[in-house]
Amino acid sequence: MKVTGKKRWLIMILVALVSGIMVYVPYLRFNYYDQMIIIFTQYKPIVSEAYAHEFIGDIGLWFGIFSVLIYPIGGIMADKFSERNLMVLGALIMGIASFWYGMVPGSTEIIIIHIFYGIGTSIFIWSAYLKVVRKMGTEAEQGRMYSSSEFIRAIVGTLIGFFGASLLNKAMFPETGISPEILGQQWKMMLFFDGGFFILLALLIFILVPKEITGAEEKEGAVQEPFSIKNVLTVLKMPGTWLLALLIFFCYSFTAAGAGYLGTYTTKILGISETQASNFAVIRNYIIAGLSTLAIGFIADKIGSKVKTLGIYLGLATIMTVIMILTKDATMMCIVVTFVFATVYTGMRGIYFATLDEVGIPLSLTGVATGVISLICYTPDIYFAKIAGGWLDSYGNSGYDFIWYWAIGCGILGVVTAGVTYVYSKKLRTKKGVE
Repeated sequence: MKVTGKKRWLIMILVALVSGIMVYVPYLRFNYYDQMIIIFTQYKPIVSEAYAHEFIGDIGLWFGIFSVLIYPIGGIMADKFSERNLMVLGALIMGIASFWYGMVPGSTEIIIIHIFYGIGTSIFIWSAYLKVVRKMGTEAEQGRMYSSSEFIRAIVGTLIGFFGASLLNKAMFPETGISPEILGQQWKMMLFFDGGFFILLALLIFILVPKEITGAEEKEGAVQEPFSIKNVLTVLKMPGTWLLALLIFFCYSFTAAGAGYLGTYTTKILGISETQASNFAVIRNYIIAGLSTLAIGFIADKIGSKVKTLGIYLGLATIMTVIMILTKDATMMCIVVTFVFATVYTGMRGIYFATLDEVGIPLSLTGVATGVISLICYTPDIYFAKIAGGWLDSYGNSGYDFIWYWAIGCGILGVVTAGVTYVYSKKLRTKKGVE
């Protein structure tokens, strides 16, 4: 079924909403890092304080293993089965896992919960979501379609992020500080809400999204090319697959560092309170992210190349990281710099996969291609939280410097990769013009 008019925006909103909460719950550390330390060491002492940072890293490690390493399976599933049904199943899995997480079970159980989050994300939701978004627009509309979907994801992240912060902030008392017992109760309420939201979205998607969707530039009634090993080999042979995977890898490396550790950085290094840090984190990761991801689609269309735009943004992100390190002794200035930094690195998300056409990947291979690319570009989800947690446990506040040095290195390499990818995309356009 070809979706047109207002209905394509309704579908866009629904799939973006489920994708938005999909990346919110497994990454609660991005917004509530310090509160999680208290939850796991004081409310229910399931890990020691000496191991707390690394345990949060372990959560990220296991989520990463069971999301990143099986992204290709999700890509194959998206090309083989109904995108609607895949997203419904994924939302149900993650909803049930969220109810369990709210109970704050033991450390092993929390790892298992994040394994379920990884499966729900990679096998069922991610590639199906990307494919639906791509189908909603023509080739000329890809930048704005993906950036608009990112904007919607940011809106839901803002709302549930501030809602979660408001719940957890009720455990903060001016005289005595944070009450672990009340914090645990509010944590449960927050995760139960998230679980219920997943279930509601699963129901709405099942009712309102067609089982089979025809792309905007496909002929009505077009049959999806069946999965085959040949398709996988075709994707693997495309230089654009590898160039794009590396480019997004370097972009995402900034997200892993910035979104994951700016919050606790402002607490430990700049000296602001946990409540302020959570509120700032929500503003950075969702409000600023929403506006910047929406803007980047139109900026990329103006520049004429999504790849070139990502290269420019990577260069700016690298410069802002250096400035942030140099201004850490000037609290107010550094806070301002962190918000500018967030504007840059969060904006890049808006056009990650809008670049598929630019590097010559056809619509019929979207699922397999996004699966392979995601396997490579999201590998920081496997190791970075573990490594960063180890740095913080071993070196204390000096560990933050290692985090930012790593990001700077990725930025420099990313700018080089963007340049090579842009040259390749120009050659493809020239070839198409000749043909």
